[in-house]
Amino acid sequence: MSIIQFQKEFFKSGSEKRVFVIHGDETYLVKSFLAKLKQKFKENYRVLWGDEIDEEAFYSNLSETSIFGSTKESAIVIYNFEEFVKKLGRRKKNLQFLINTLKKVKRNYVFIVFDRKLQKQELVQEPIKSISAFGEIIVANKLTKDKVKNLVLKKFKDNGIIIEDRAIDKLLELSEYNLMELKLEVEKLIDYAKESKKITEEDIKKVAFFVSGNSNVFDFIDAFFSGDREKSINLYENLLMWGIHPLQVQKLLVSFAIKLYILNKLIEKGESEDKALEKVGVKNNYMKLKFKNYLKNLNEEKLRKLINTFQRIDMFEKIYFQDPEQMLRNIVYTGI
Repeated sequence: MSIIQFQKEFFKSGSEKRVFVIHGDETYLVKSFLAKLKQKFKENYRVLWGDEIDEEAFYSNLSETSIFGSTKESAIVIYNFEEFVKKLGRRKKNLQFLINTLKKVKRNYVFIVFDRKLQKQELVQEPIKSISAFGEIIVANKLTKDKVKNLVLKKFKDNGIIIEDRAIDKLLELSEYNLMELKLEVEKLIDYAKESKKITEEDIKKVAFFVSGNSNVFDFIDAFFSGDREKSINLYENLLMWGIHPLQVQKLLVSFAIKLYILNKLIEKGESEDKALEKVGVKNNYMKLKFKNYLKNLNEEKLRKLINTFQRIDMFEKIYFQDPEQMLRNIVYTGI
């Protein structure tokens, strides 16, 4: 079933089936569905990471018994499911136990989410094969250009904004019809045109900022330490939409911050920039240039404050189970 069709039916009347495998190459549609799912289930929305959770915790989260006697439905989203399956090893009884556990889910909804489109041979392998028998396979295929255009036009219309034909064409051309990039840009343009209620081609050229689908975490790191707050905000949100785990981003930020702090101290003690960079493991000439530029914007006090901030959010995440995505967002939006 297509994710668009499934979404319409699910949010209107629910579903008799309880386990779903979601895959496809249109990441935006998946992210959009999960956002609505989280909004609907609120505190009864849970996320499991197959590569991080152990078997006991995994099955405990799928359990439908509650010491508080709660009868509320929960939505359980599972990422990196294939990594969890690997943990089960090759013993058939372990795989069968997983299948039987999922088959017994009666009250909750379980969504197994892949960040790519599964191949035909993957869909007929266990445990996906068995899940398709008692659950549902949901696919998020790329939309046609006409459908993408209509979605964007509808968004502007719903907000009472008129966009010129040349402007919409320019917007679509710049984004290469990438829905996740368009989401960010459309929201920005809606805010921009709140008073005028009109968007021209010149407005697109002036306001639109696109992040390439090929952008990676290091583009974000570069923007963050270069002090480009607007760009780092856009890149961070884009990374999340592409499914990059916020803790992965946080780990790199901490690593760069510590290296920059040590560099600052070494140079302060009379070490040359090149020798100091070698000592902290930065040997690539391109990266050396980048680090030198970062140091121009960051003094010892700023770096110490940044590292202390990361230590604090690490504590909140581990002890108080605060959401890493939001904790990191607070830093990115504030800037260095």
